[in-house]
Amino acid sequence: LLVEAQVRPADVAFLRPGLPATVKITAYDFSIYGGLAGTVENISADTIVDERGESFYRMRVRTAESSLGTAEKPLEIIPGMTAEVDVITGEKTVLDYILKPILKARNHALRER
Repeated sequence: LLVEAQVRPADVAFLRPGLPATVKITAYDFSIYGGLAGTVENISADTIVDERGESFYRMRVRTAESSLGTAEKPLEIIPGMTAEVDVITGEKTVLDYILKPILKARNHALRER
């Protein structure tokens, strides 16, 4: 399955082909049916402007599976269904999230601008 996604220019900096991704088909509840594991295949070289004047990069994600559910009861995915794509760009621990504001404040403490 090849999924085409739109990426905001503010979010494209850490994306690159080969990164793992999870495709969540919005017609099926992710908490029940899960998502499809995939890989970022390519990202457009330049932004594209839509009819509302908003710019985005086009990203294509290829999944190994083409349906959700089980082999006995597959849930069909048809062209035009909307999806959300989560791309894994790195990992952080809970401690990293807790310490980030403290470390940022420490780095800027006692400095003049």
